[in-house]
Amino acid sequence: MARNKNRCKVLAHWIDSEPGVFVHSSHPIDMSSFLERKRVLVLGAMGKSGRSLQELLYELGSIIAITDQNQEGKPAVPVEMDLRPEQGRSILDQFHPDYVVTAPGVPLSLPVFEAARSEGIPVYGELDLAFHVMEDQGKHPYVFAVTGTDGKSTTVSMIEHILKQLPFAPSVVACGNIGLPLSQVVLDGVPDILVVECSSFQLESVEHFHPNTACILNLAAAHMDRYDSIDEYAQAKSNIGRRQGTEDLLLIADEFPYLSEFDQLNGRLERLDVESFGNGYSPFLDALRIPGKHNRWNLLFALRMIQDYFIRNSISWEDNASALKEAIASFSGLPHRMEVVAEKSGILFINDSKATTVQSAQMAMNSFAGRPLHILMGGLDKKGDFTSFRANASQWIYPFGQAGPAIQKQTQATHNYGDLSAAFHAACSAASRQSPALAADENDKPVVLLSPGCPSQDQYRNYEERGNHFRKLVEEWKP
Repeated sequence: MARNKNRCKVLAHWIDSEPGVFVHSSHPIDMSSFLERKRVLVLGAMGKSGRSLQELLYELGSIIAITDQNQEGKPAVPVEMDLRPEQGRSILDQFHPDYVVTAPGVPLSLPVFEAARSEGIPVYGELDLAFHVMEDQGKHPYVFAVTGTDGKSTTVSMIEHILKQLPFAPSVVACGNIGLPLSQVVLDGVPDILVVECSSFQLESVEHFHPNTACILNLAAAHMDRYDSIDEYAQAKSNIGRRQGTEDLLLIADEFPYLSEFDQLNGRLERLDVESFGNGYSPFLDALRIPGKHNRWNLLFALRMIQDYFIRNSISWEDNASALKEAIASFSGLPHRMEVVAEKSGILFINDSKATTVQSAQMAMNSFAGRPLHILMGGLDKKGDFTSFRANASQWIYPFGQAGPAIQKQTQATHNYGDLSAAFHAACSAASRQSPALAADENDKPVVLLSPGCPSQDQYRNYEERGNHFRKLVEEWKP
């Protein structure tokens, strides 16, 4: 409530100096900043990150202009100029900003960013600006940061969950690409520990963000509509360690192929050997209850990162071993990520709607090796390679959506189904015929797995809506 009261005070201190122009007459919040009374242009202003940016800048006393391709809705705060939907160079001449800030979804290849830099105007990403503001205010939480193509949200949630269950109970907030912008955390109050999920988009522009302990879980071709090559994508990911200090840790997979990207890093680079590290931590890994080999891999990274935090803060690993195991055992996973929806008539239904890449779908498939597996795959066609999913004696593919025809061809599936509902009912029909014969052996029961390997925006607003549709189909299905 305190922040809302402050916001009301700020509103009371705005004056209309010219028609349509807002400036601060005074700033009642004790939050002095390098951004106070500076002119700041926000691109991508109407999404979640963009709106949090507006609110943060407003409370810091900035003079704000916004633009976004989305012309619906009002700005989050009073602004001097609403330039929507313009994103060309001309908006610099219209507003004359001191700073340009962008939400993650806006490509930095737009001419407006090049023009800003050529004029000496600093360009920030939302994550980097919020971090700079946080440190400018003298706030220095311990920062974990996680990136990679797949598994980011699960690993971030594991770290947050485990730390919150420990006896000394530090205040911990998971933020970033997982759904809570860092700008909002700075507004709401900075905790002892931040666990930040970082997308490649957020890491493209990093001048201040420097996590104490960071990792790159994995890397596979993704967002090739934004990047010219996987090397450019890898460069963006490697920026997670760009500003780390000599005591900071960057953890990567042992087989990570892009080591040249780390030549200029100052921090400690550690390659995680799954076999040697995993063998020493098997009691912790065995406590994990959510399915999937890839989730054990995510937990390995989470454990090593937490261990680094323990060492640097003189916390005993041995004294907290029981609490760590209990915390791991109580981690139930995230919605739409290898989520067990139900078991009906001997059929296990798994919702992995968040699997929007071929690699993540491959990980899900590998989790049920040897079991009769009916995989629902499809969505927005991003030209992925699905040849490794070819149907066989224990695996059946049910393509749907825009990518359905391509998936059918690559996997040699029997049919292409137009939508998820048709694919679901076909899979259930086939699995039902198998279930009675396999009911005696728990590990042989058939699985109906939604792991699309594609984004959802051909038929759904997001992967959550797609996953919720799958849940509803399972709930309504009658054998």
